[in-house]
Amino acid sequence: MKKILLISYNFAPRHTVGAIRPTKLAQYLAEDRNTVDVVTVKPFGELDHSMDEVFGHVRKVFEIDRPIIKEKPSARPDGGLKQSTSAAQSAPKQTDAVKKKSFLQKIKYELYEYRRVSGSRAFAARFEKLVKSDVDRFRDYDAVITSYGPVASHLCGLVMKKLCPDVKWIADFRDPMVVNTTTALTKRSRASIQNKVCKKADALVAVSQGYFDRIFETDRAKSKATVIYNGFDRRDVMTDASASDGEFSFTYVGALYDGKRDISPLFEALASLIEDGMIDKKDVRFNYAGNAFKVLRGQAARFGVDDCLCDLGRLTRDECLKLQARSRHLVLATWNEKNEGGVFPGKFLEYIMSARPIVSLVAGDIPGSEVTSVMKRGKLGVTYEEATREEDLSVLKEYVLSDYALFKKGMPSDFHPDEETVSSFDFAQTAKSFEKLI
Repeated sequence: MKKILLISYNFAPRHTVGAIRPTKLAQYLAEDRNTVDVVTVKPFGELDHSMDEVFGHVRKVFEIDRPIIKEKPSARPDGGLKQSTSAAQSAPKQTDAVKKKSFLQKIKYELYEYRRVSGSRAFAARFEKLVKSDVDRFRDYDAVITSYGPVASHLCGLVMKKLCPDVKWIADFRDPMVVNTTTALTKRSRASIQNKVCKKADALVAVSQGYFDRIFETDRAKSKATVIYNGFDRRDVMTDASASDGEFSFTYVGALYDGKRDISPLFEALASLIEDGMIDKKDVRFNYAGNAFKVLRGQAARFGVDDCLCDLGRLTRDECLKLQARSRHLVLATWNEKNEGGVFPGKFLEYIMSARPIVSLVAGDIPGSEVTSVMKRGKLGVTYEEATREEDLSVLKEYVLSDYALFKKGMPSDFHPDEETVSSFDFAQTAKSFEKLI
């Protein structure tokens, strides 16, 4: 039995997908007879209590007040004006007024990103005061696990390594600190922090092989790094054959990053089949749960299928699981492009858990994404990659049409996933992988 401190800014009951991995990790480590304490931010904003069971397993939760950061101006430094490759081809030329707005939006975003990193430093400073107030207690841990993002979590890891050097530090990267949209103002700062973490931590973890290759650049970092995928909790599964909504439904849950997650290929395939008279438009229902319906509607409207959309707004995790369980298809959107490969959404694993066919849509110019590899190995549905558009769009249309024929006969989808692949993502295995590092 080990004494473990888990530091994660995102943790239950915060309503964010980033809270799932650290919360489940804490619960499974505690259930395996380890003593687990948690450092996180004092809950704020919209809360989701679907994972509150964790508090019956961990020993103590240290809650730190968050530094106040003004509302994010846009999810992209270009103010959301840049469209996906396919959409941009038909987009009108920007006017001078739009360009001016875009420039001002970039400046606002730069300042926001600067405040964001500064806020993380302030959070870590408050954590340092907490440690110094009872340093013997914190030196008693066998290991500390920090979960990025935001930067605050790993900055706290650096504090622990400075004040409690004998405590083993495992730095978990759910994402790289520097991505294609990282602003120029904060890129150097983020890169410096990431390099320092890779140097100081005793063990390093990435959630995908692509992230491993992008984050751990030196031989020294790679020698102490490993890949531990996100997982799902089988106890959350609420799927059975009778749960189906009885409709030819597609469901997407989550963010769209101002269109970087692009559903257009599916809308294009549906529109083509509807136009050819092979699918009745009245049968198609596309459910969306999240706060980016305007972006989704814009993608669907380009192909004239926006009237098939159903905006469900922002749902709790329990509500999302129920929605996914009764849907005929689950839609996953991600990207795989130069300098930004290996994107492996946590939602993907939740979809696998739901035991429904997945329609995977991968934007970007690099073929053979990690998501596509798992999709094919696990026989999880159909996958489309923008990098192989000509072939994959045809495959996507054939898949949709074939399943529609089954739907019209009142039959379920022809879905027989590979159980060995599915089981490998069980969160019990994820937690055991972390335990081996302690």
